[in-house]
Amino acid sequence: MKQHGRDIKIPFSPQFAAIVGTNEALFLQQLHYRLQISKNHKEGHRWVYNTYEEWTCEFPCWKMHVVKRLVKKLETDQLIITSAYNKMPMDRTKWYRIDYEKLSQTCGEFVPFEQTETVDRVEQKSLSEENISLPAITKELKQTTKKKRYSEKDLATISSVIAYLNKKAFKRFKHHTNTTMDLLHERIEEGYTLDDFKLVIDTKAAQWLHHPQFHNYLQPSTLFKAEKFENYLNEAPSEMARSNGLEAYASPTLDFEKGENEYELRIC
Repeated sequence: MKQHGRDIKIPFSPQFAAIVGTNEALFLQQLHYRLQISKNHKEGHRWVYNTYEEWTCEFPCWKMHVVKRLVKKLETDQLIITSAYNKMPMDRTKWYRIDYEKLSQTCGEFVPFEQTETVDRVEQKSLSEENISLPAITKELKQTTKKKRYSEKDLATISSVIAYLNKKAFKRFKHHTNTTMDLLHERIEEGYTLDDFKLVIDTKAAQWLHHPQFHNYLQPSTLFKAEKFENYLNEAPSEMARSNGLEAYASPTLDFEKGENEYELRIC
């Protein structure tokens, strides 16, 4: 739910506020207003979804803890009903509607919601069009529609890394998928370079490429994960030395039989 450029006038009824509370009356009035223009229909009702942070944008005079306490009270009083119709299980954004029957029983003739039906037509049309264009999805929508802008240097690095992985692992990964770009960009932001990526690819390809159980792990989601990448990078020098047939360094041994000033190097 977006915060709009100009204030929205919320009708206020002192009699209504005297029954449910001042903050409660303002919240219910605003929620009712949003419900009138909402296009989110579930189980025969209109719903409005919002995070607590977004509610503070609707009511900048309130802190987030005030909004949380207010919502909890309205839920306890059964004046609002909340649910979660989000597509992602991790998304905890609440969906709200008013229990008009309960509200009518509580407030009787002092429910002033008919006033919102005369809301400014231009604003009503604008808000309705916004809601039509938005699917019933919250954080998932924000994640998939967020426009990420990467520098040309980062894009070149990402492309080079995937091209190198495809060459070494005989794969056909695309460098421009959102998941892959995000994953690599996170590592680049942490300071890792193209050489670091190549070293990890070389190391794991040497270990896994011809291993029937592990060759499928030669993919971006495994190699470049935050919790794995640094470990792979740190194991690279010794592993690469062994894979290239290099011997470990040994200190020279002096052979004094050839004289005080002469010695030969022996590799242990």
